Amino acid sequence: MSILAKIFGSRSDNELQPTIGFGRYSDSYKTDEKYDYWDKAVEEFENKHYHNSYKLFFEYLKDVDSKNVFVTDHGNKLEFTIYQGSKKITGYTTDKKIFAESKIARINNKHIGFLRKLVEMNFNLRFSRFALDNDNNITMVFNSFLLDTSPYKLYYALKELSTSSDKQDDILIKEFNGLETINTGHLRAIDENEKDVKYRFLISEIEDSIKEFEEGKLNPINFPGGISYFLLAKIYKLDYLLKPEGETMGMFEKIHMDFFTKNGDGPHEKNKQILKDLKKLSKTQKEYFDKELYEVLSTFGVTAPTSHRQYVAFVDNELQKMDWYIENNYPKIARAVPDYIVGYSLFNYALPVPLKKLLHTYYEIIENDLFTQLKYNFKHRKGQGLNPQAIKKRIQSISKKYEHDYPYFSPNVRSLNFSNEIMFSKSFIKMTRELNLSKSSR
Repeated sequence: MSILAKIFGSRSDNELQPTIGFGRYSDSYKTDEKYDYWDKAVEEFENKHYHNSYKLFFEYLKDVDSKNVFVTDHGNKLEFTIYQGSKKITGYTTDKKIFAESKIARINNKHIGFLRKLVEMNFNLRFSRFALDNDNNITMVFNSFLLDTSPYKLYYALKELSTSSDKQDDILIKEFNGLETINTGHLRAIDENEKDVKYRFLISEIEDSIKEFEEGKLNPINFPGGISYFLLAKIYKLDYLLKPEGETMGMFEKIHMDFFTKNGDGPHEKNKQILKDLKKLSKTQKEYFDKELYEVLSTFGVTAPTSHRQYVAFVDNELQKMDWYIENNYPKIARAVPDYIVGYSLFNYALPVPLKKLLHTYYEIIENDLFTQLKYNFKHRKGQGLNPQAIKKRIQSISKKYEHDYPYFSPNVRSLNFSNEIMFSKSFIKMTRELNLSKSSR
C-alpha cells in the first residue's frame, strides 16, 4: 500500500475510487522501524562508522512503497538518488566526503537577471548553494566532509537542497527566457479530465473570492476579519485540493506569508493585497496551469509535526468567531471559519494521521461537487442536502481503519448537526476537537 493510501485510504473504503493525491507531503508519518534506523544511524556516526551510518540514514528516508530513495553500495562508496517533487537529487559518499546535487534547468541563453537572482538566493541558504555546472545547467549542490556531517546535519542539508530546487525550477523557467526543464522523466502525468476540473475549480473559487470582497454583504473595511477568513480559507482549500506545483503553489505560499508577516499593515490592507494576488492568479492560462499539475514522489515535507492538543488550542481560538456571523446573517462568512480551520491546519501542520483523514473527509463532504467531477463516487449528499447515514458510515470506517494504532479514536458521530451545512461544519470541527488520539502502547 502506498503512503498516500495509508494516509487517505486505499482505492476504496467500500468501493473503487480514483487515486488522486491531495495536500502537501509530510515525512512525519514514519513507522517505528524507520525511527530505529535513525537511532542506529546516529549511533554508528558517533562511533565513526560513517559508511554504515549513511546506509542506515537512507533507510530512514525511504518510504516503504513509494520508491523515493535509491542507494547503491559499492563497498567504500555509496551512490544515492532522492526524488523530491519535480527534482531528482543525485550524490555519493566516499570514505572522506559527501556530495549531492540537483540539476534545475538547462541554460540556452545566459541572462544577467537570473544569474543575479541565483547569487541573491544563495544568501538565504545554510547548507547548499546555486551554481552552474560544466554543461551549462543551473544546479544546486551540497558537499561536506563526513566528519562534519552527522545524520542531523545531513537531513537538514538534503532537505534544503531538495525542497529549494523543487520550488525554484518552475518559477525560474517561467520568469526567464532561455531556460529549459531537465531531469523530469520521473514525473507522472494526470489525465485531461482532472486537469479540466481543477482549472475550472481554480477560476471559479477565485472569481467567488473577488466577488465577495467587492460585492458581498459584509463591509470589507468595517469587518476585515471576516473577509480574511473567507479569502484565506479559499487559498488553503485550493492549495490542498488542486495541489499545483510551481508558480501557483508559490503564490499561495506568498499570500500566506504576506498575511501573517508583521509589517505594519492592518487586516484590510492585507486583504487588498490578497485580492490583488488573486486577480493576478485569475489570469492564469489553462495551458500553463496544466503544466503545474503532475504527480510526484517526495522525501522531505514542509509541515511541522503537530499534536492534537495544539490543534484543539487553535480550534478553541477560532471556532467561536463564527457565531457572530451566524447571528447576523452572513452565512458565507460563517462557513468560512470552519473552512479556514481545516485549510490552515492542512496547510501548516503535520497532524496525527486519523485527524488528517477526518479533515480530508470534511472536504469530501463540503466540496462534494468537485469530488464527483473527479469521478469519486461518494454518497455524502441526498438531493440538495446532506446524507447523515453515509457521512456517519464514512467516519466510522476511518475509526475502524486506525483502531489498532489509535484504540481510543472514536469520533462521536451522534454529535453532528445535519440541519444545514453551516451547523454541520461547526459540529464537525467540534467533533474533531473532542477526539482521543492516544496511541496504543507497544
